[in-house]
Amino acid sequence: MESDKIIVALVRYKTDSGSLHKALDLCEGLDGLKKGDRVLIKPNLVISGPPSQKPTGMVTSATLMEKLIPILKEHGCGEISIGEGSIIIKELGTSTRSAMDWSGMSKLAERYSIKTIDFNRGPFKEFKVDGIKIRVARAPLETDFLINFPVLKTHAQTKVTLGTKNLKGCLSPASKKTFHKEHLEEFISFLGSKINVDLTIIDGLYGLQKGPMGKDIHPMNLIIAGKDMISVDMVGSAVMGIDPNEVKHLRILTDHRGQSLDLSDLEIRGEKIANVAKKFIWQYPWCEELIDKYRIQGIRCDDPGNYFCSGCTVTVFSGLNRFFRENQGRCFKGIEICLGRNNAHSDSKKVFLAGKCSVIANPELRDSIKIKGCPVSTRKIYQELCKHLS
Repeated sequence: MESDKIIVALVRYKTDSGSLHKALDLCEGLDGLKKGDRVLIKPNLVISGPPSQKPTGMVTSATLMEKLIPILKEHGCGEISIGEGSIIIKELGTSTRSAMDWSGMSKLAERYSIKTIDFNRGPFKEFKVDGIKIRVARAPLETDFLINFPVLKTHAQTKVTLGTKNLKGCLSPASKKTFHKEHLEEFISFLGSKINVDLTIIDGLYGLQKGPMGKDIHPMNLIIAGKDMISVDMVGSAVMGIDPNEVKHLRILTDHRGQSLDLSDLEIRGEKIANVAKKFIWQYPWCEELIDKYRIQGIRCDDPGNYFCSGCTVTVFSGLNRFFRENQGRCFKGIEICLGRNNAHSDSKKVFLAGKCSVIANPELRDSIKIKGCPVSTRKIYQELCKHLS
């Protein structure tokens, strides 16, 4: 008797075996792919790093991508493309192109004559979420077969960043900021309802905790795949020790679809979750950790929550890290660094407003040090801190 449960494959990755092929067979992932179909692969290439840092665990691995491409070609598909919209920070030289290069995707694309698409450049299709305009790249909306290829990672704002969250890379740069200014997880769930994903593959060769960026990676050697993105995300969450019911954007999506987040409703083929799961930390109060790391006293910097976009997270972290490192062990008095929409505390003696959102959120603080920018400049943060806290 055939089961009517949604199928998700959970497979251990072995370098000397056809692990990806096995996962796709178990979940029947390519059943809907017709000969000649145009295939677009959306990896997670959130940002590029320095040449000295390996991309291991932070972005979709070129290792798995290189195994996927021949499988697709053997299946008889037509044009294959890799598309992403990575973080743009001109000051740090980060872009979709630099992320493609750093991750190894550029070399793969050249080797297999594959087209790469920068979603940040459009063209876009406009949607409205609660009356607010957002723009989504047309490429993932218009392809014949869309493969969502995220990494097994936690996220300091959304608990996990898997298939559904990975679709945020399809937005225009301005719309990414809009998501953080409004209701991040509600808007993410909207993307999940509008972009039709045919196959989701989670690259679980490594797992990253305290993500979506960083170096806290753990070997997992897993591949999770399935045709239903939400179900794949459910298994990915559980593998990291996070109850899918605690992931807000998944809850919103399933409520909209009338779908359950109960893992027992899935048919998981391959490994059992209990045999491969590992408890991951998703909370990452990075500002507090920096202050503790460098033994800084007398500076307050509260977690900005979901109203802090990835661009400012990268630049502010870099600026503070440099200043704190050069001033480790110092004792200040009554200093506050405001991020996102946080309001300054009334007892702070000197307040730094880092970024456009913080400046807007604290209009009454005339004597504050306003470091404007969207995203705010790493150099300006460092310079202003040096100037006023010398």
